[in-house]
Amino acid sequence: MSGQLEELDWRLVVRGLKTKVDPNRKLSIEKVIREAAGAEVPLRGARRCLLLIAIDALGGRLRLVSVHGQGTVCLVALDDLLEVLAEPGPTLAEIMPDRGVGRK
Repeated sequence: MSGQLEELDWRLVVRGLKTKVDPNRKLSIEKVIREAAGAEVPLRGARRCLLLIAIDALGGRLRLVSVHGQGTVCLVALDDLLEVLAEPGPTLAEIMPDRGVGRK
């Protein structure tokens, strides 16, 4: 999925997966989020660069912070979260605009 995710916006991919009827949907969404966010940053490192991580999130890039073995926190801009949760799933034309799908 690496090449696909570079071409597609992670928000569009998650919006499409959230409406998919699939028992592994949750795992698929997690995989997309982890791939888009990149490697987890340890909490100590995140505290040192919180401003940069927050700016990345505001720019649409997910960031993961590992919290001392207790779990992982995903930092995402509120606007991006609202888009993923509130907007309907994408159309095929939105997903594949440069692949000749849709009206001509």
